Amino acid sequence: MRPMSRDWNRLATAIREARKRHGWGQSELAKEAGIGYSTVQRLESGSGYTTMPLTIDRVERALGWAPRSAEAIVAGGDPVLLVEAAPGEVPATGTGEITVYPAADFIARLPVRIQHELTDSELVDTEVIELNRPGMRLVTFVVRDRSDEEEGAGRAAEDIKEWTRIQRRLRDIDTEA
Repeated sequence: MRPMSRDWNRLATAIREARKRHGWGQSELAKEAGIGYSTVQRLESGSGYTTMPLTIDRVERALGWAPRSAEAIVAGGDPVLLVEAAPGEVPATGTGEITVYPAADFIARLPVRIQHELTDSELVDTEVIELNRPGMRLVTFVVRDRSDEEEGAGRAAEDIKEWTRIQRRLRDIDTEA
């Protein structure tokens, strides 16, 4: 079976156009996505990729795209846009958009212990892993205790290193088993 063709130039163009619609230069997109400027340059060049970059979820989030929009683009489709909705608002169907409800509504439905962890800690990162059952995802929030200023940079680097190690393992979970 021949592997599906991926159009990396199409993704590059979509990222560049979405960035410009936001009125951002490459450095602003890098800042919004929490990635390096050179990563944005490489993404917008459309060359050198054979697999989806690990940071693409951050770019999707910054551009207001739903998760896996980049995969849809390289396969010839279009990104799905995320839109804000008021509490209790019913989303229109067939618009190619996903409604995002305010965080307060979501947090209010979580157990108190989880609410405490999310509001009293510093958010390091998140991860969404698609499961084999349609419509199911594993959502992970990585938080750490708020640190004193003097511990800041060194501790943050070690925390990111630890999260990267765990994140790789999460992405390698065999959901087929």
